[in-house]
Parts: sequence; structure tokens; C-alpha cells
Amino acid sequence: MMPVSVSPRAKTVEGARSISIVQAFVLLIVVFDGQQALAVRPFVTDDARITYPGQLETESWIELGTARGQKPEWGLHVLTGTTVSDRLEIIAGWTGVSYQDRRIHLDDLVVQPKYLLYRSFGAIPSVSAAVGVLAPISGNRQLWNSYAMVHVSWFLDMPEGSTDPYDNGLAIHINLGTKSQYHAGLSGRYTTKPYWGVGFEVKTPISRDFRFLGEVFNADPFHFEGEFPAFQTGFRWYKSPNVQWDVVYGGFRSPPGEEDRPWNHTFQIGLRVLFDDVFPFR
Repeated sequence: MMPVSVSPRAKTVEGARSISIVQAFVLLIVVFDGQQALAVRPFVTDDARITYPGQLETESWIELGTARGQKPEWGLHVLTGTTVSDRLEIIAGWTGVSYQDRRIHLDDLVVQPKYLLYRSFGAIPSVSAAVGVLAPISGNRQLWNSYAMVHVSWFLDMPEGSTDPYDNGLAIHINLGTKSQYHAGLSGRYTTKPYWGVGFEVKTPISRDFRFLGEVFNADPFHFEGEFPAFQTGFRWYKSPNVQWDVVYGGFRSPPGEEDRPWNHTFQIGLRVLFDDVFPFR
């Protein structure tokens, strides 16, 4: 996906093996069945909906990144979340660990509350808002990144007789906001710039459970340095209402300041699982 796995504050550890990252991901892919999986990572553009109260959501994905003149890079990412009321969801996790050229790079911890402002289906969109803070755990610990954004989503093509409000054939998402960086070592310098993303999810002729997705955005909000252009596209399979697989290809330009701003290419496999009634929230 986007440069979540590559951080200017990365800490390196010698002697790691790339296969260990893959093995760690395999340990996460035990399959559970239940209710409704929601759409977030590895796709970046977020939707204006949250999980049901009391559910525990886990999102994990592995990625392979390539760029001209660089060795391949493997990445592993894990996020978890739960909804504490019918409108407030809390996401927290680790934005990544990556392996490249016999080194491991550790990225930031993230915490993101998300509030559902308006729930709607059809031509009138749903609206939510989120604020995220990324805490550095390695490298330059004086750099703190954050973001704030509004999500607007249209859930269209509802089948007749469906009792699931999110059982739609087409979803369109728009994200608008800012991403910021605080440098504690430069007299508290605070820098911010706009963020936006546009994405969609549409059913395929194969099945309503097999979807095609695409998005365009001006770099991952987890990464302050990244800028437009960036895109991702791929397929999503709802194995069950609680289990969802993603296969994703993406591309993004290197941040400004790098010579020629070469294109980076990413290939990802993501797994999202919901566990029902884990917490007593209602």
C-alpha cells in the first residue's frame, strides 16, 4: 500500500529474515464467521460507517514493495478496533514493520477515534469524522504526525428484501481533511497540509460477495511526507459477513525532494475479521 512501511524515523535491526514476516501473518489468518466486515485497510480511503457496538475488529495485511534501483521490501501491519457506542469507534495499532536489505524497520503506533455524524443509505450520503495521532517508537522521536478528516459515503444499489443496510452493489467514498506534523525539536514547529481521497467498491458479475475496488488519493494520511499522485486497485472477497480478504496493487510517487520522484509499486494481501460480542458496549 502507501508508504506506511517506510518511515524516516525507522529503526534498523540486523539479521532478520523476510520469511519470518510472512510466517507471522499466517498466524493471524485463522478464519471466523459472523456478521458484517467493513472496508478499511489495506485500502486507504475510509468509509462513513463503523462496526457494531461490542465487536472487535482486526485488520492485518502483508505487502511487497518495489521501486527502481531499490531492493524489494516486505511489510506486515496490524490494526484493531471496537465501537464503544452506536456512533463512536476507536481504532489502534501498529502502522508497520518492514524488512528490506536484511534490516527491519519499525514504524509508529496509531490511535484514531471515529465518530458517525449521520447514517443514511441511497442518494443521501452518510458522514463521519476521524482524528488520528501517530506516536513514534523509533528513530526521531521528536516528530509526531497526525491527521483529521471527514468521510462522506454513498451506499447504492440495495437489493430488494435485504435486511442488511450495508448490503449494497455500489459504494462511493470521499475523504477530505488535513495531515500534520509536529517537530518538538524545532521550537515546537507545527506543519499541516490538505489531504483528500476518492474511492469506490462495486459488485462484480461473479458474485455480490466478490467486489472490485479502486481509489486515488494524495498519499497515505499515516505519512506526512507523501503527496499526490497515489492510487490503489484490487479485489475484495467477503468469505462470510465477518471475514474479508483483499488483494491489492498500488502505485505512488516518491516524496518531493527525491531525485526524479520514481514510482513505487506495492502488492498486498489483507485480512479483516470481526469478533462479535467481545465487549459489553451497546
